[in-house]
Amino acid sequence: MSLSPILITSSGTTTTYLPLSTAYPAQAGCSSLFVNPAVEGGDRLFAFDPGYAAHNSGPACMPPQATLWWGQDTATDLTTRTELGGYKMVCPEAYKTVAMSVLDKSSTRVGCCPSGYNFVDWATAPNPIQCNSPLPAEVVTYIQAVPSGTWTTTSTSIAEPSSIWGVQVNGILFAKPVATSTNLITSNAAPSSTEASESTSHHSGLAREAKIGIGIGSAMAFLFLCAVLVIGALFWKRKRRSMTTSPSQIAIEPQYSEEDQKSFHHVRTEERHDEQQVDSTRHVGMG
Repeated sequence: MSLSPILITSSGTTTTYLPLSTAYPAQAGCSSLFVNPAVEGGDRLFAFDPGYAAHNSGPACMPPQATLWWGQDTATDLTTRTELGGYKMVCPEAYKTVAMSVLDKSSTRVGCCPSGYNFVDWATAPNPIQCNSPLPAEVVTYIQAVPSGTWTTTSTSIAEPSSIWGVQVNGILFAKPVATSTNLITSNAAPSSTEASESTSHHSGLAREAKIGIGIGSAMAFLFLCAVLVIGALFWKRKRRSMTTSPSQIAIEPQYSEEDQKSFHHVRTEERHDEQQVDSTRHVGMG
């Protein structure tokens, strides 16, 4: 998200919001560098005044954006204004967030006071009456405006406990913009001709890829089925061959009853007797 200044024009006035995206580093001594801006003295002292460094040698106690905001012209007829804020609103390191106020659904006011100061009420620049802290009875040193337009360093003794004001840092925190429902409806309902052609081309490409994928898948499925059938046929044929034996391999042994076996034995005995007689006759003839 961009951290550039935000410009908002309303009722003829353009307001520039300067972002505080990081905590401005705390500067040593700022909590005790007091300013009395009233010429010839006054009854109020202020700490963390953005103009202290410009009036007297010392550290810059406020970020540059806050210095511009605090020192701007506040005439009512101006058409430009400077405020602090943006999509991030971070208090300086020497400060703390003391108050928040919701302005509308997209913006919230954030109030920062110096650490150790109490929030009194919302105040606008350059009125430092938002943050207050007790001031004990002691000798304090501060810079004082004089009629010549310059500043002088003065010390005074505080006889009784009092209080001191700290310059506030206030800004507006804006919600990050999101796509509106109107934009979404318009985009869906009436796409441009370019968007439509790109969408058609995209879906056409998907259709071609789907067809190619289906064709490859079908071919692979067919080859797989054929392989299964061939392997199954070979397996069945081999199994069937192992279970079937040829007739020549079968030894048929006839079964005979006991009487048949005795009869066959008698016949064989007679056949042997006849063969012996024939042999005897042959021997006689030859002798």
